[in-house]
Amino acid sequence: MAHGGGGQLMQQLLDRLVQPLFDNPQLAARHDSAVLDCGDQRLAFTTDSYVVKPLFFPGGDIGKLAVCGTLNDLAMAGARPLCLSASLIIEEGLPVDDLRRVLESMAATARAAGVAIVTGDTKVVERGRGDGLYVNTAGIG
Repeated sequence: MAHGGGGQLMQQLLDRLVQPLFDNPQLAARHDSAVLDCGDQRLAFTTDSYVVKPLFFPGGDIGKLAVCGTLNDLAMAGARPLCLSASLIIEEGLPVDDLRRVLESMAATARAAGVAIVTGDTKVVERGRGDGLYVNTAGIG
């Protein structure tokens, strides 16, 4: 499957498979966040997955990128972040120090933004099946 690079192939995948199966007005709007009516308030909800390599790069790492990306999506919807979730897919053999650095970065970035990471999920996959670390973050605001 060559659709992972975004652009036209990704749009074709969304048009032909995702949108028809998950058909709803929020998804059809194709914004980074869905803005939902929840009783007497409107909330924005967003999620993103991060699969970058290397995990650490000048100015940041996959963890900071994930938190900042989700906060940015909420800001673009005009929302004030309330909370985040963070899920990890860790490849067996990832150095614990690397994982610690990513988690510390995520915690510091969230704290600096005044938002808490309140839930998440962690899975470990066998060596050779995870490219080190994948991070998914979601946010409500």
